[in-house]
Amino acid sequence: MTHPPTSPVLDSTPSHAALTASDAERIATAIEAELAPSTRQMYAGAWRQWERWCHGRGLNALPASPEALAAFLTDRDGAGLTFGTLDGYCSGIAHRHHQEGLPDPTADFVVRRVRRGLRRIMGVAPRRQAHPLTVTEIAQILKRIDTSAPIGIRDRAVILLGYASAMRPGEVSALDVGDIITKPAGILINVRRSKTDQDARGQLVGVARGDNRLTDPIRALDDWLGIRPTGPGALFTRVIYPGRVTNERIGPRAVSRLVQERAIAAGFDGIPVTGHSLRAGHATTAAVNGAPIDRIAAQTRHRDLGTLLNHYIRPAEALATTTSRDLGL
Repeated sequence: MTHPPTSPVLDSTPSHAALTASDAERIATAIEAELAPSTRQMYAGAWRQWERWCHGRGLNALPASPEALAAFLTDRDGAGLTFGTLDGYCSGIAHRHHQEGLPDPTADFVVRRVRRGLRRIMGVAPRRQAHPLTVTEIAQILKRIDTSAPIGIRDRAVILLGYASAMRPGEVSALDVGDIITKPAGILINVRRSKTDQDARGQLVGVARGDNRLTDPIRALDDWLGIRPTGPGALFTRVIYPGRVTNERIGPRAVSRLVQERAIAAGFDGIPVTGHSLRAGHATTAAVNGAPIDRIAAQTRHRDLGTLLNHYIRPAEALATTTSRDLGL
């Protein structure tokens, strides 16, 4: 078992002798902020998997030998993991070696060849993509939610705001009350930090009022704010049995979990509905309804239009444009 990563900040050399404990703390805080919390969590999980595998083989996890890492990757491929997961493992292992000032085993020629080979064998597409929810399906889910209970009011607001804004679960979770700017036609949401805005420049996302009482995101949000504890802080908070609304923020996993649970309760068994189904559903439904790609990209904040086009728009249009309709079958 390896030890926690050492600090690259201070050592006992004369050049660092004048640095105080406060200096060290501030430097360490800045280094810690280099990575998003979700990235740190992913790297830590990757390292735990690598350590466990090495322990079972009687190998040293740190430093990692390129041959052992290549064997690990092919072994995990045989266990059915996706290429994206293996790629994440490599990132976590490389990060730990960088922290320790050790050579990066993922840069070795053998490891790079193995990764290229696995990429060709496995492909890079997700094994099971999140089902993009339609407006009809969103309504089906909402009809099964008991909005006389605080948790139902919150979940309805989370689902509708996530769907209408095309925000990621982590972005929905991170919202504060102060991020919502009310306008006559709807709201503006200040997304302070996102996957495509790691430097926290901030992005504004608009959400218009809905025409249908059941699916109006602004009405749903107002209903939630009416029972949420007053004052600043997290927009969406935990509800504790039997219905006490707290000030404690719900996390990204809680957002995804409530979407899944509400979908299952509405009869979506066997359909891969996840927290991402809200964002995917927005993009797909907007495309089917004729929204141009530049407007969709502005809402979803995709930097790579190829991802937006290939993952959301083209699959949605495939049935509408298929020439199999013209075969006379």
